[in-house]
Amino acid sequence: MSRRVGISVLAAAVLLGAAAVLLGAAAVLLGAAAVLLDPAAARAAGPAVTHARLDNGLRLVLSEQPAVPIVAIDCLVDGGARVDPAERPGLAALTGALLEEGTEGRSGQDIARLIDSLGGAFAAGGSSDWVSVEASVLSRDFETGLDLVGRSLREPTFPPEAVERLRADTLGELQASEEHPGYVASRSFRQALFGNAPYGHPPHGTTASVEAITRDEILAFHANWILPERTICAIVGDVATKRMQEVAEKKLGAWKSGASPPEPAPATAPPSRVLLVDMPTTQANIVIGQIGVERTNLDFFAIRLMNHILGGGGFTSRLVDTVRDKKGLAYSIHSGFGSNRFPGAFQVVLQTKVESTKAAIDLVRTEIRKIHEHGVTREELEAAQDYLTGNFPLSLDSTSKLTGFLAQIEYFGLGDDYIETYGDRIRAVSAEDVGEAARKYLDPDALVQVVVGPEAALAAQGLRAAP
Repeated sequence: MSRRVGISVLAAAVLLGAAAVLLGAAAVLLGAAAVLLDPAAARAAGPAVTHARLDNGLRLVLSEQPAVPIVAIDCLVDGGARVDPAERPGLAALTGALLEEGTEGRSGQDIARLIDSLGGAFAAGGSSDWVSVEASVLSRDFETGLDLVGRSLREPTFPPEAVERLRADTLGELQASEEHPGYVASRSFRQALFGNAPYGHPPHGTTASVEAITRDEILAFHANWILPERTICAIVGDVATKRMQEVAEKKLGAWKSGASPPEPAPATAPPSRVLLVDMPTTQANIVIGQIGVERTNLDFFAIRLMNHILGGGGFTSRLVDTVRDKKGLAYSIHSGFGSNRFPGAFQVVLQTKVESTKAAIDLVRTEIRKIHEHGVTREELEAAQDYLTGNFPLSLDSTSKLTGFLAQIEYFGLGDDYIETYGDRIRAVSAEDVGEAARKYLDPDALVQVVVGPEAALAAQGLRAAP
């Protein structure tokens, strides 16, 4: 059965760890495909991968994995919420969700019944950087699964009743999310940081924009952006590589290429700013950060380690140790750098009692300044390296995870040796490299700060909005 992720759940993910940089965290995983691969393969030099390009420009990433009779398909189309028209936030997400709602000669119910009869999984949707269609089926049903994916990309029908049903679902979720201070903090921070540039609006849009989206605009978005030359399809499983390519040629080769409009430019870093959002809560929800880096940044591994030590490493991180454990000012606190096509957000996210808001913010800012000015110790670095190299195989322990991982390696152009060299590249980073990354990519004097809570109580602590 297909699965659609609710906006409120997505908002919680943003606030509770979706900013982690580990590649693949953004992938939507299909539970039916979570079949363990051979553990030795996850520890080895990386899967054998074959690349191919169809005449229409579509890129294939193929990996035969005969350990279990499963095949997973993950197609990423470059052009998610990042390319939404400024006046239509949420258009890419709604278009992506509708790709599983019917194709020529097959209704959404027909698709659901078909995938259930195969014992497989199928999902479509949109994120900040791409629209995706994914399927997982038994190897014997590979051709049927790829046909389903191909038709959903090439010839969706966007039934009017499905448009209205998903619109209503999205509006209900958006309205419910506005009652959650964590979502409001995340949305307000995104807007303050990126403005009207890419990543400045919630991927699922706003109430006003979703109400205004027309079916004609959905059809136009599909025609302009859902194109083969913008698409990467990764296929992993118990099917011979030659057959994978032959079936892909058959099912995807007739998809016609086109031309996309110019993309909007990435955001420039805003000046330091403090924003307060008045909301009657007993806890203040806080987001502090700045524009970070694109996923292809050459200092990625030093940044990854620096963030792990600062606030991305759970109970071992400095922010948890200082703000949570020693001072008792927050139950949950974390930091993260987004992994995006354009520079995403660096952010620290926490909740604290309203009366301790200023004290918690001061501690966060102090820790950011300390790592910026003084770097990290060798002991901290070695502990972070141990964790990140030891945890890495878990991102490859299922057919669907590996498929999503390979699709994103291709999307970001990270190279076929990424899996093989990941551990060595983590280990090659020195404490001096981490310190240099902190000095280069963190600016304690240019942070954007958003606090959601009762304005009067915050003002009593000297917290006021500042442009």
